[in-house]
Amino acid sequence: MSSAAIRSTTLADALIPGTGVARDLLLTVGGTALTAAAAQVTIPWHPVPFTLQTLSVMLCGLSLGWRRGGLSQLLYLAAGAAGVPVFASFSAGFHVFGGATAGYLITYPFVAALLGWLAEKNWTKSILGTAAAMVIGDGIILLCGASWLSMFIGWKGAIQHGIAPFVVAEIVKAAVVTGLLPSVWKVTRDSGAI
Repeated sequence: MSSAAIRSTTLADALIPGTGVARDLLLTVGGTALTAAAAQVTIPWHPVPFTLQTLSVMLCGLSLGWRRGGLSQLLYLAAGAAGVPVFASFSAGFHVFGGATAGYLITYPFVAALLGWLAEKNWTKSILGTAAAMVIGDGIILLCGASWLSMFIGWKGAIQHGIAPFVVAEIVKAAVVTGLLPSVWKVTRDSGAI
């Protein structure tokens, strides 16, 4: 394998070798399923529940790359809009996109694609790069989510209920991913898989 191919490989490509539409489709649908499962790990909080969705969104982008990561989240949103109960607490329906959490949800494809693009630029191969990607992703999700939420409860309420309660949880999620991805890359390189 050429050094150029190694530089542009995503973690999914390194761990699951091969090519083809079927493989890409399975990885994309796997990312969708991961996000749907993560949405069900919920701690009720009003108006925005605590879930593991943001962790899944960023992990999909950082491990699948920009195309598959972004598509996995578009598929997640499309499934939920079509009535498949994939959103938090098994909710579904197009009406969710008019609710208080819509600002968070609509960022998912963009954030996954952006972080996937950064991963393809080798950001996930270092602790600093992975941490920076996580901060960027979290920042976009929280700021866009709170901006939308502010239309329902004002800016002060959006900061108090849509950003502040989530900061510690997002730091923990970022720390987990920041410790995990560069380590997996190192093990993969050391084992000769790439």
